[in-house]
Amino acid sequence: MSDSQSAPSSRLSLSNRADGQNGGIDASAVPLAKEDGTRLRESVTFPTWSGTNALTWEKATESFESWYLGQRDTAVVIENEEGKQAAFQTPNRFTPEYREMLYAKAQALERGLKRRWGKLLHTGMLSLTASTTTADGAPRPPVEHLTELLSSWEAVRRELSRTFEDREWEYLGIIEPHESGYAHVHVGVFVKGPIVAEQFQSVIDAHVRNCPSAQPEAHELLDQVTVKQAGTRDNGGIENLGAYLASYIGGEYEKEATQMDGYVKRFYAMMWATGRQWFRPSNGAQELMQPPENESSDNHDWRFIGIAPDGDPDSEIIEVDPSKSSGTEYERISTDMPPPDQPPPDQSSTSTSAQFKIDDYE
Repeated sequence: MSDSQSAPSSRLSLSNRADGQNGGIDASAVPLAKEDGTRLRESVTFPTWSGTNALTWEKATESFESWYLGQRDTAVVIENEEGKQAAFQTPNRFTPEYREMLYAKAQALERGLKRRWGKLLHTGMLSLTASTTTADGAPRPPVEHLTELLSSWEAVRRELSRTFEDREWEYLGIIEPHESGYAHVHVGVFVKGPIVAEQFQSVIDAHVRNCPSAQPEAHELLDQVTVKQAGTRDNGGIENLGAYLASYIGGEYEKEATQMDGYVKRFYAMMWATGRQWFRPSNGAQELMQPPENESSDNHDWRFIGIAPDGDPDSEIIEVDPSKSSGTEYERISTDMPPPDQPPPDQSSTSTSAQFKIDDYE
């Protein structure tokens, strides 16, 4: 789907009234973050004479693409007690395989609830947004926008619990991109028995109260909440809310991350730079989304021994000790540090380390 292409008619509109012209914001030259203490991947930060700054969103996206291409062919190598080795590619969370898995999990969630509650299953979808521009109309740093957007999450979750405290219900929250690359949150709520949009007013209010840039005029109840009974095709024709939510994580499943439209790549870069996950299921939803146990196990104990950079363990294996891996390295934005001994590097550089990080395979 192109930046300007609208979603299929079978899907609800995802327009963000807090964004104004949702796809018209050009934040490519804006730093990912400016606030002191913001935690980012080391590869999207650079030292300055006064501290540590973040790359622009455009440069961070280039860094993400470079990392993705470097990781894509790498295979994980395991070995059992008999010395037999096996290699397989473990998809990171930006690959088409991972997106397909998330889509399948979201479908499994609603199927499980339909089996459990039958025709009593009703669903509600809430859209939570935050303004992507400052008071004078300038685009905000996307990571700071995301942090502020999510600052209401606990309040929203508590209010949902109060609203449905005497009911059986589950939820699935998903962070998704607008056509500007900025994020918004969709919350799918699954309830046993009928519900109406007005029941979610206090939940929307909790978001507006706890997210400083969530404007009330962008959160009119009937614009931000949709309810329906499972199995019906009203309200935009959504038959499976879980799958509908997951479909907006990455668009076309067969595409590599580097082949996605620009706004999706910007969104991916932001999520990668912060290490944030985009699925937020309730405990019950998480259980329903788990695949059945594999009964075809060969009963051998396998251990991770390293990686094959080109995917072929017969060619080269780089031994990695998980207990000694430093994981992904992060830096915090700081503008009041003493100057470094050497001049800061050219910010235009987008080179990334080839060192393997265990948690790159999220």
